[in-house]
Amino acid sequence: MNYLNYKNKSFHSFRFLKEFESILEEARIEFGENKNLEVDLLFVTAWRMKKMNNYYRGKNYTTDILSFSLECKQELSFFETLPLGQIIISPWKIKKQAREFNHSLKREFCYIFAHGIAHLFGFDHLTKEDEKIMNSHVNNIMEKLNIKRK
Repeated sequence: MNYLNYKNKSFHSFRFLKEFESILEEARIEFGENKNLEVDLLFVTAWRMKKMNNYYRGKNYTTDILSFSLECKQELSFFETLPLGQIIISPWKIKKQAREFNHSLKREFCYIFAHGIAHLFGFDHLTKEDEKIMNSHVNNIMEKLNIKRK
């Protein structure tokens, strides 16, 4: 069983816990991990996300997600569950993006979470080729769960 530890410190309610748990399981399969996964998830206000984005990335604006992977997979191999890392999400930014892209809230929240999980598995989008590979994984997860754009 995968573990999704979450805390909501934003002003928005969170309605997609079951979907996030399903994404975590599909990501485990997509990325070929045999062990169950553990992820810490925190929802924060737009103001807090802006502060964190500035502190950790030097970018003074609110972003949708920050991902912090644990880079000690080998050292933790004795655990039955693989702790992947932490994901921080700004619900305010996700809701804004859903309106801008004409996506459902469910789709936007789920896509961003799957995107964050891909980061925790070591994928990034610094180059066009890396972005293509990462998006392919995220899209595979979304398709398997039948989470559509609208």
